[in-house]
Amino acid sequence: MLVYAGWILLGTLYGLVIGVIPIAGVTTALITVFGIAPYFLSDPYAGILFLTAITAACASADSYTSILTGIPGASTTAACVIDGYPMTKNGEASRAMGIAIFDSTFNGVLYGTLAFAMMPIYGKIILWFGIPEFAGFMIMALACVGFVASKNFYKSVIAIALGTWLGMIGQEPSTGTFRYTFNWEYLGAGLQMIPLISGLFGIPELIWGFKERHTRVPQLANYWPQVFQGFQDCITNWRDMMRGGAIGFATGLLPGVGGAIGDFLAYGSTVSHHPNEKFGNGNPKGLLGCEGANNAQKVASMLPTVLFGIPAAPFAAIMMALFMYFGVELGTPDLLNDSKFIWTLGVGFVGGTILVGLISLFFMKYIIKILEIPYWIYAVGIIIIMVWANLEYTGGWQDVAILGICCAIGVLLKYFDISRPAVLVTYVVAERLESYIKQTAQLYDVSDLLTRPIFMVTMLVAAYIVIRSITNKNKGINYV
Repeated sequence: MLVYAGWILLGTLYGLVIGVIPIAGVTTALITVFGIAPYFLSDPYAGILFLTAITAACASADSYTSILTGIPGASTTAACVIDGYPMTKNGEASRAMGIAIFDSTFNGVLYGTLAFAMMPIYGKIILWFGIPEFAGFMIMALACVGFVASKNFYKSVIAIALGTWLGMIGQEPSTGTFRYTFNWEYLGAGLQMIPLISGLFGIPELIWGFKERHTRVPQLANYWPQVFQGFQDCITNWRDMMRGGAIGFATGLLPGVGGAIGDFLAYGSTVSHHPNEKFGNGNPKGLLGCEGANNAQKVASMLPTVLFGIPAAPFAAIMMALFMYFGVELGTPDLLNDSKFIWTLGVGFVGGTILVGLISLFFMKYIIKILEIPYWIYAVGIIIIMVWANLEYTGGWQDVAILGICCAIGVLLKYFDISRPAVLVTYVVAERLESYIKQTAQLYDVSDLLTRPIFMVTMLVAAYIVIRSITNKNKGINYV
């Protein structure tokens, strides 16, 4: 038990450090874990605690950079900049930190406890799903990630088509023949997830980070009085705080829709509930209305990942890949009967949330000194770790070559605003979706499918989303 507590603490500290780095975020933090993943093969539960603690800590720490420098710690905390950074410029940095610590901790603990304590109940939902239901749910998920989280219908189609193609590289399941490998034996087992994730998210975000202007971190004047004032802001405006958490949780359940979108929806809801107030000039309600949405979204994104094997966010896809490396296959009913697995998920996230809140509260003046380090130093360090993690596959030049190809794809997608989460989620589900569709076509006719309500609902929702995307151009939110 003491060893497990140690892994939670290490995960919290690591997530806190990476979370404070501008642009990096939980995606980068988890990618770098691939380098030490073999250590957890002997005890996967220790690895699960470590990963969930990292996720919880990053969810809280990402906001600090957004508030103090105006540069988002990750895309999921961009909404915090709107009122958080003006508070800092108004001399209320410590008050903003008080709001961030209280809001993040409250919503992280609340939704972490609710989600994982009720996981066995959620698991019973899987018993309602047969092959057609899983196929329908995956199609609906792709509609969400491709067409809700993007303004451009054609770019959504490109993202889904590219993700499907990448996921189908390798052997065709039913015949065993190789497809889309370009006679490169290295791709015979398929495109590995580590280089794809590193190329789509890790390297492009770090490269774009060099383009951001790094401002000097302000001093946290009058720290404790302002922190307690921030706590009081959250207590006084608890409805705004809880509404933001609920919106973050709800959007986090939909693949590709959470993250920045959840935060901005929470912020927009707060603004609409206070029509007579001005926002964008350092209004504490604007910050506390969206701050906790990020933490709640992280919890929610784990649920479809664990229950169905469908990652609801890029970080969840990385966790899924790491779990598979540990020998834990998500999306299987038997897994939910493993009480220790559920316990490690809940304790890791809730424990990491509480720890990062306490550490941030008492050591904030030292934590923000990380922001004074020149960006290129830790960016280069993280890139080196990513390359090392990718070399764990074969250790040869081909690992580096495929990483370079994936990086080029990632940079192009980001430059042309094509949804990278859509590409990643489609890649993850492509092989399973192909199998489910083939089995559904072989085992069921149209009349059978019409009598399956879950399948029909998921298909109708997917069709509605696509039609709305076509008829209401530029009405979505770009999440690239």
